[in-house]
Amino acid sequence: MARIIFPPTGQSLPASGLSQGLGIAALLQSSKRRKGAVPLRRSFVQRVSGDDDGATKAPSPLSELVRSRGARALDLYLLVAAVTTAAPFDVTERSELWARCLGTYATGASTSVKISRLWRRLEDLALVARSQDGKHTKITKLMEDGSGAAYVPPSGLVDGPLQDIYFRLPFEYWSDELYEKLSLPAKAMLLICMSLRDPEFYIPDVFAEWYGLSPKTIRRGRHELVKAGILKEVGLGMYIDTSRPTLTATAAKYAFREPYNLNISKRAQAEISAAGPTKTVPGEGAPPALPPNQDESVLSMEFLFSKRSTL
Repeated sequence: MARIIFPPTGQSLPASGLSQGLGIAALLQSSKRRKGAVPLRRSFVQRVSGDDDGATKAPSPLSELVRSRGARALDLYLLVAAVTTAAPFDVTERSELWARCLGTYATGASTSVKISRLWRRLEDLALVARSQDGKHTKITKLMEDGSGAAYVPPSGLVDGPLQDIYFRLPFEYWSDELYEKLSLPAKAMLLICMSLRDPEFYIPDVFAEWYGLSPKTIRRGRHELVKAGILKEVGLGMYIDTSRPTLTATAAKYAFREPYNLNISKRAQAEISAAGPTKTVPGEGAPPALPPNQDESVLSMEFLFSKRSTL
């Protein structure tokens, strides 16, 4: 359990005590992730089976959370994913700390009950497992696909299985307070678009079928991400749509603005390189492999507070 977390130089705790932002910062600091990003397998947003030629897609744990309006459960899961960095990939903290990170300032039995319900929702989706650790609950991260299998870090191999493809959610999700600013549809679309790992991409309504969401959710999330300045339109393009008589459709293409443009596949990198040196690469490159049972190392508290002194 985290014990003593110092705020950045020149700051002190407010008279009201630990705020939601400081609680989140304390958890993220304890993760010791130097690169300030959380690896998530694509299977969290879309279950994929088979190979590249015969892959089949199915709804995912994310779609279950969206359909059940599980915004708080999603935010809780993303925090767990962030702080569980080494085998056995578990974390034990007070219910009050988890509650504070979700914006609840109450304490006592009622808080424990509320957090327990959220753990149960994640447990029912086979994303985490619970066990007792003294007076507190130990949460163990499981595989992102909801299979209930023990968690192992993604290999990051170029020729690895489709189930091992992953993307990274930057810590700016928390330091920019997107956990509060974005609706559940926007959070879902943020994760889905990051999982594409393309420098530019379409967000067609057919995503509703591919990711187990409603067309309304796709459109609302897309609009909100553009309005929030996270996505930008980069022109029009044509893509295959066999549901139309013309077999094609024209639609807007989108790209992430910094710092959310950190995901790009090796395939996309190669295509950009082949196009010539004048093309700017908007991402940071393919996510590096995470060494098994090893922390990513330290993210300073100053990073967490570099944008918002009130976090």
